[in-house]
Amino acid sequence: MSILPRLTAIYRNAGLHPLTGHSSKHMYDWTDAPFTRFFDGNGIVGCAGLSLFEIMFMEPLRDFIDPKSILVIGNAHGWSTLALALIFPNARIVGIDPDEGGVELTNRLAKANGLSIEVITAFSPDGVKPACAAHLPGPVDLTLIDALHTNDAIKIDFAAAAEVSSADAFYLFHDVINWRMTAGLKDIQQSSGLDARILTRTPSGMAAVYREVSPELQAYLDCFTDNMELLAAYRNMIRNTFSADVFGEAIAS
Repeated sequence: MSILPRLTAIYRNAGLHPLTGHSSKHMYDWTDAPFTRFFDGNGIVGCAGLSLFEIMFMEPLRDFIDPKSILVIGNAHGWSTLALALIFPNARIVGIDPDEGGVELTNRLAKANGLSIEVITAFSPDGVKPACAAHLPGPVDLTLIDALHTNDAIKIDFAAAAEVSSADAFYLFHDVINWRMTAGLKDIQQSSGLDARILTRTPSGMAAVYREVSPELQAYLDCFTDNMELLAAYRNMIRNTFSADVFGEAIAS
């Protein structure tokens, strides 16, 4: 059964209506239309968290991996953190974020809904190791990095996560294409010796980094990744449709 009804209900019951998954073309070409914010009765709150489609992409990962310890760097209002707890109910999750309001909200929702989550008010990289040592039962098996969106920041966040992770840990990065972080991802891949996959068919251009995965998981990731030559040819057919070329910069990188 999908986690989406329960995830949505958790926020609606707390007075926060999720606004997510909209086509940019339906929202005056607003780039962030697919991503998640909330209406609290007075206005829009939250930053642009994982889109509805990206949560849907993550949900079937439970068919391929079984993490016991999960780390979230960049919790915001807890949307992705709670989603991971619902996807992986046997895992213990720790998140860090400097936003005290988002931390308090996430911990309150987790407690009210019996989810194994503890979010700490802290910055990466210094807060990663203490948070994991205090709240996780063992090395991190899955990390979601969605914090400061710069090439240098994701390298720092990855290094902090890798220090507390198992050798075969799986890493997800949000906004790699949209925030022009492909250069940072390439540096991570080269310095770590891990494989990296840019998920070109996710709204933000997420990325996955891993040492080795099953053929079944590889096939699943393939569904969200393009052949770059074919993609470039396809884009050339529709070049005049776009006013900006962030996607092309990522492909070239």
